[in-house]
Amino acid sequence: MLRGWLAVVLLGLATVGFCQVRAQKVDYAGWKNTIKLTNGLIEVYAVSAVGPRIIDFRPVGGKNIFHVRRDELGKSGEKEFRLRGGWRPWLAPEIDPKVSLVTWFPDNVPCQVQFHPNFVRLIGPKEPDSGIQKVVDIALFKDQPRVRVTVRLRNVSKKAVTYSAWSLPVLKPGGRAIVPLDVGDLDALAETRKIILWSYGNPTDPRFTFFNKLIVVDQAKVPPRERLIGRFRRHNDEGKLGVDTKQGWTAYYHPADRMLFIQRFPYQKGAVYPDGGCTVEVYSCEEFIEVECLSPLVTIAPGKEYVFPMEWWLFTEVDDLGRTEQEILAALKPYLDKTKPVK
Repeated sequence: MLRGWLAVVLLGLATVGFCQVRAQKVDYAGWKNTIKLTNGLIEVYAVSAVGPRIIDFRPVGGKNIFHVRRDELGKSGEKEFRLRGGWRPWLAPEIDPKVSLVTWFPDNVPCQVQFHPNFVRLIGPKEPDSGIQKVVDIALFKDQPRVRVTVRLRNVSKKAVTYSAWSLPVLKPGGRAIVPLDVGDLDALAETRKIILWSYGNPTDPRFTFFNKLIVVDQAKVPPRERLIGRFRRHNDEGKLGVDTKQGWTAYYHPADRMLFIQRFPYQKGAVYPDGGCTVEVYSCEEFIEVECLSPLVTIAPGKEYVFPMEWWLFTEVDDLGRTEQEILAALKPYLDKTKPVK
């Protein structure tokens, strides 16, 4: 898949824990000038021909935890939106593309790439419908399977706009998404927690397991795509739910590859979140699964930007997490303890 090393850049400052990260320009499936970042433990491939988009996140010598559509790799310039796979920043709440391209903006044109002493920056095009220009900073840490991805939403319009930054990793099929379900004060009369189901999410679907402190979404239990269940869009294999967790993490375990992907993100107390209060959302279908996190809804003045950081951890040689809530919590704990809350 990777053909030819085009350039080598060393990012060497030890600022905030970054040190001796190697950045190379490579040809990734026909996308020339893709940026490969590695610290010897993990590799991140950020596409510059389209995006901003991270198409590949893997352990050194291992497999990509992201799902990709191979027939959409190496291409650019299409007029219509292409999912492609990997990860890209989105804007929430979701708006139907027939109404506006605020959410489903077709990121099919090149990004500007900037090499900074301790991170790489991708700058996307100005998006006319949203008034936003998306900027993504990518930084790896020394001696840890950890990458910090910082999304910057820049208002390049002449009016204030309100959005949520929406992190949407498209993950390979066959694994289990794990999201925390908060338990509050049991004696408080108004203490609630939210499980939000989209209209095409059936709570009796076998992919969903609802525990007291966790929800598990098992992509391996998604049925084959066989029929439409909506008028024109939704199929029988699709399902989506969200929660209002304040814990600031999600996890995805892939048993065949024995990999555990943990996403850390900040929670802002008292803020208003999209989709009825969701901080985490999980979409699944026969092809892939998305384990998403969201920022609060924020109003951005013209010429200003909103910053939403997150960190990804990728652990290897991870034994099966189990099936009961007690087993999963116990298996996850040592890995979650290695990660850090993001502020």
